[in-house]
Amino acid sequence: MTSILPLATKRRRFHHKSRYGCTPCKKRKIKCDEKKPVCTSCSQRSVKCSFKDLYPALEIPELSTVAIAKPSKTNAIGVPAQVSGSGVILSFCRLGTRDLELYCHFQIYTATAFTSPGLPSLEKLFREEIPNISDSFPFLGHGMLSFAYVHLASLSAPETSKKLLIESAFHFNQALPGYLETINNINMSNSSALFGFAIFVVLISFANCSEESGILLQMARDQPHYKRDETIRGLAIVAARVARSIQNIFGIFWRCQQWISSGPLSPAIQRYIPPTINKRQIEWIRKEDECLAGLNSLWEDDPMVSLAHSCALSASLACLRDTFTMVTQLTVLLHPTDGEESEVDTQGNDLARIHRELSAGRIDDIQSVFTWYVRLSPEFIGLMEEGNAYAMVVLAHFAILLDRACSDRWWVHRLSQRFLAIAELVLGGDRREWIHWPLMVVTG
Repeated sequence: MTSILPLATKRRRFHHKSRYGCTPCKKRKIKCDEKKPVCTSCSQRSVKCSFKDLYPALEIPELSTVAIAKPSKTNAIGVPAQVSGSGVILSFCRLGTRDLELYCHFQIYTATAFTSPGLPSLEKLFREEIPNISDSFPFLGHGMLSFAYVHLASLSAPETSKKLLIESAFHFNQALPGYLETINNINMSNSSALFGFAIFVVLISFANCSEESGILLQMARDQPHYKRDETIRGLAIVAARVARSIQNIFGIFWRCQQWISSGPLSPAIQRYIPPTINKRQIEWIRKEDECLAGLNSLWEDDPMVSLAHSCALSASLACLRDTFTMVTQLTVLLHPTDGEESEVDTQGNDLARIHRELSAGRIDDIQSVFTWYVRLSPEFIGLMEEGNAYAMVVLAHFAILLDRACSDRWWVHRLSQRFLAIAELVLGGDRREWIHWPLMVVTG
């Protein structure tokens, strides 16, 4: 008779540990083959692989170009292919490629492309500090090159853009193993490198989200209505990916806040003293907050919305109201007069005019715009990924801030309009009135 081994003596088949495996595989305690952008195990089980949140947007066949942003008059599109001097050795730059050229492109052009004029400390951070740190941490250098390739792709003709994005993806994948290994042992010496790479992940996520959503929106427009559901779900997932990227960067920040605050990347987290606001701005804050507060009734009056979902939606809206107020307070107006003619004018204080005035102003603390993302709950992000109609309403109103403060930033090129278009698709014509304000002010 065949003997049956006691349960206590049965052992799982041995396998070598996967140090850089995805989160689902680690939770199941199984070997991950680390295939990007989705490992084999997650693909077979049809679950979301954590690698996908970090992977550049190249999985859609139609993704051949990024939206071509117009460079400023002071910026050239290319850099010299030859770097003067000898003995330039960077472990993350490959021989026989454009890597060294893109390293220079980053310092000359990319470093100034997402900083505000008059902020030398922030420009120095990207132009000098990050390249210096990358000498000791190659994964940061790969992240820097990945972002530089995305930037050059945004300035290039369509026929060359795809090749540049492939190079970006190569460097991103080269960076991941070193980044994932280092993040398991955060200390003072590596905290700046980790935080710097996390910044690139966020910026690349914004650029890729804009591109992916543009492609998917076009697909949805070309599809009959009964075939759009899957595409709309894909759009919702893309929109939520940015939130997860920003929360990941702050997950690192909170673990080493003291080191970053006193290190070379401290300008990235520097907060600015709000300028003195005038009566117009006070009235604008009141007017916009009143409109935002009214959104609560959409889900509170819907008996089909659970209490948990209602609380998550209301909390996200409260964060958005706070962010609107803060950004308006931090905006330096182009014409900051506060005389009688610019005093509270109910007739001229319509939402479109408020948006125009604030858009024309200057905000040095761009990071404040993304405070909303940082404070979002996992429950709300989950509703975004599901394409929940009310979550899309909140996202559409965040698009107002994104358009107001970042419309001239190449890495968020047209993203505010695309967030709004996603909300329109989800809501349909019957509920379009819910996003009347964003539709009125966000430029198309």
